Amino acid sequence: MTICNYIDGHYYEKFHPGWGSFVEELFFYTSRYYGVTEAFLRGLTGLSDFSMNGYKAKSLSTLQKSVMATILSKAPDKESSLAVVAIIEKVIKHEVDVDKYLLEKFPPRAAHEVPVEVHGPKKKCTHHPDISPVEPWLNMAERLQMPVAVRHHHIEIDMIVLARYLNSPNETLKNNLHNSIIDLHNAGYEIRNHPHLTHSEAHIIGDEGAV
Repeated sequence: MTICNYIDGHYYEKFHPGWGSFVEELFFYTSRYYGVTEAFLRGLTGLSDFSMNGYKAKSLSTLQKSVMATILSKAPDKESSLAVVAIIEKVIKHEVDVDKYLLEKFPPRAAHEVPVEVHGPKKKCTHHPDISPVEPWLNMAERLQMPVAVRHHHIEIDMIVLARYLNSPNETLKNNLHNSIIDLHNAGYEIRNHPHLTHSEAHIIGDEGAV
C-alpha cells in the first residue's frame, strides 16, 4: 500500500528524504533563508544564474502544488531539480499553470489513487543504523572552518555561511557539499539555521558532534 502525505485536506506523494529540510522552503513556507535552497538547486541543475527571488511556496496554485509534491517524491537529481525550477519560475511570474511536459512526467495524484494509510510530512530515517553521515560532514566543516553543531538529530549551521560555500566556484567542493547534504537528509537529519553560530557555541550545544 502506498504511503503518502495528508496536508491541508489534500493527499500528496510521500516526499523523498533526500530533499530534507528544503521541502519546507519549496512546498510549505519560503523564508528569508531561501538562499541555501537556491544554491542547492543551482548545484543540481547547473544553472548558476538561477534565482528564487520572488518565490513564495504559499503562492503555489493547487495544480502547481500537486505537481511539486510529485516532483519532491523523487530523488533530488538534475531532472527533478529542473522540474522544481520550472515550477518556481511560474510562481515568480504569477502564473498558475504547469507546462504540459511536467504534467506528463510528474502527474498530480488522482483522487482514485488516494490510499487508506496516511502519514504526515515528517520523514523517517532510511539509512543503515551503523552508518552515519555526520562524521564526513563534520570533517568537511572542519576543513572549511565552518561552525557546525549536531544536536537532537539535526544540523545547526549559519545558512548564510552554508549558501556561500554552496555557491563556491570550486566544483569539487560544491559537489561534495551537495552529496553530503543529501546523505544527511536520507539519514533523517534536518539542517536548521543558527545565525552567527560560532565554534565555541557549537561545542557547547552540540550533543552529537561539533566543529
